[in-house]
Amino acid sequence: MTTAKQSKDTAIGEVLNQNLEAAEQIKAAASELEVVHAVLSTQVPAKAAQGDLKAAVERTGEIEQQLSETAEAMDKSNAVLRELDSSTATGPTARK
Repeated sequence: MTTAKQSKDTAIGEVLNQNLEAAEQIKAAASELEVVHAVLSTQVPAKAAQGDLKAAVERTGEIEQQLSETAEAMDKSNAVLRELDSSTATGPTARK
């Protein structure tokens, strides 16, 4: 295997590991924000939830949804990276 090929294979593995960690952090943030949104939307009285406060409560729900969708997209990308990483590790030997 050439040095360039090894470097590319190593890079794919490193990017995959970084993406997996990032995806987990995004999922954790989405879960925390979901809890915050649930508390705000159930504990803030309807009379008080007006104007900026109402918009903030609604926005927490929207941001949680965006984070969840981003984590899902990262999971799909990571699946592709896993395939690439495993195919480079088990692929055909370099041709002479």
